[in-house]
Amino acid sequence: MILPPLIDKTVDLTSGITEELEECCFVIKIYSERVEEHSEVVLEVGPVSGSKYELIVDYALVVGNETKFVEKDFWTKKEVLQRISTTEKDVRIVFGVAVHQPLIPENVMEKTTFRYYRILCAGDTFYVNPANLKKYKCEMFDKWYDDEVSHEECSIVQELAPDDLKLLLIACCAYSTIVIHSRNFYELAEIGVNLKIVSVVRAIDAFVMELKTMHVIRKLECCLNYRLTLTADGILKSLRGHLFKLESLHDYLAQNGETEHDLPTDLLAMLDVYDDYVII
Repeated sequence: MILPPLIDKTVDLTSGITEELEECCFVIKIYSERVEEHSEVVLEVGPVSGSKYELIVDYALVVGNETKFVEKDFWTKKEVLQRISTTEKDVRIVFGVAVHQPLIPENVMEKTTFRYYRILCAGDTFYVNPANLKKYKCEMFDKWYDDEVSHEECSIVQELAPDDLKLLLIACCAYSTIVIHSRNFYELAEIGVNLKIVSVVRAIDAFVMELKTMHVIRKLECCLNYRLTLTADGILKSLRGHLFKLESLHDYLAQNGETEHDLPTDLLAMLDVYDDYVII
């Protein structure tokens, strides 16, 4: 168990299990359901009534020999997070959670005294503070600032689809800082790189560097895709010598059932593996 357990018990699933606990204004339920010849252990979470909090968390659920660990997950609403099937009668069930960050978001589609400037995108309207966004260093944000200074009523966005723009603005405007988690990471990284948003790319770099469960080779793939220089430098320094690099590569390929031919040549070159190499 990676996290300190809040629940740790052996359960007779013919009788079932129903456990409920509360963590930072979220109700966490673990219960079982009988489905034909097996049982399903279900993990469900949801905010307590009236709560405005969202959470970034790590959590782990162990059912018998199966473990589900999720790092930097994002909880906002009532939802089922996991269903683990088992045919065993007596099963050890363990659950743990660690809260990284409780958040109270603002609605980026509602005007406030702080976010007052209109952004239009394919029929959707968002409200931002251009002066606050300008510090994130991006041509699109700079244009919004210049438009507002020139007394334009709004700015029109054609570079992004409405859903992508909403994701970007929630990450950059809904909280007091840029917020990245496992559910917005990849999309936000793509947007940050494509629009050359310096602060977003830096925040992605720090996010990937801090991840404890992502394999170092997968991290290097992210570094190539999203230009994460700090993470790449840190990983390559930690893989001291050619042998360590090859061991990490072997481990990654074995875990994912891949060969070196499935990896980008640029990634292999970072590991000092070239076309004339044979990996056995």
